[in-house]
Amino acid sequence: MKLEQITLHYGGRKIFSDFSLEIEQGKITCLMGESGIGKTSLLRLTAGLIKPLKGRILTPNKKVSYVFQEPRLIPWYTVLENVLWVLKPDEKEAKQCFALKLLKEVGLGDSASLYPAQLSGGMKQRVSVARAFLHNPELLLMDEPFQGLDAGTRTDMHQLLLQLWKQTKPTILLVTHDMDEALALSHTVWRLTGSPVSKCERIHSERLKV
Repeated sequence: MKLEQITLHYGGRKIFSDFSLEIEQGKITCLMGESGIGKTSLLRLTAGLIKPLKGRILTPNKKVSYVFQEPRLIPWYTVLENVLWVLKPDEKEAKQCFALKLLKEVGLGDSASLYPAQLSGGMKQRVSVARAFLHNPELLLMDEPFQGLDAGTRTDMHQLLLQLWKQTKPTILLVTHDMDEALALSHTVWRLTGSPVSKCERIHSERLKV
């Protein structure tokens, strides 16, 4: 996947100027940088939610999932219904067994009938991760998904993400502000630099051991 010569104006300011980056397919790449520098905007660009003023994004990935900073669960839906919510109505019955399997894999096999108000923060984020993998995504975009969780829960979520990634090895683009998290989860870490961002610095590149 490549971003080539991207220029983006957003919120009344220029965020990217002739910015380029290549992401390895089937690997986990972390993005770091100062708050407000444009990390979330880069994910939104990659997802096609916003368009650049100039440049192009080349991606062979057809199935894309997105995990946000907060779980974004529907309060009046059960855990299982929240996972299935991303599907079209005629797809839900066929995917229900797989959804239940995913919930079991993320440690929520006995929680399918619970509602978000009955879940802890870590459990809610497990639901959002299960939902993201329901499509067997080729590209998974994650925007600081473990922010605000306690240290033990974060470690559990790291292990869960690697476990799920290992099964199908989608390309993952993960935004984090935590260097320890970046090093634990990624094959490559890039730091966005400049204002507007015109380049990025590779600060880690190593074969991830899972």
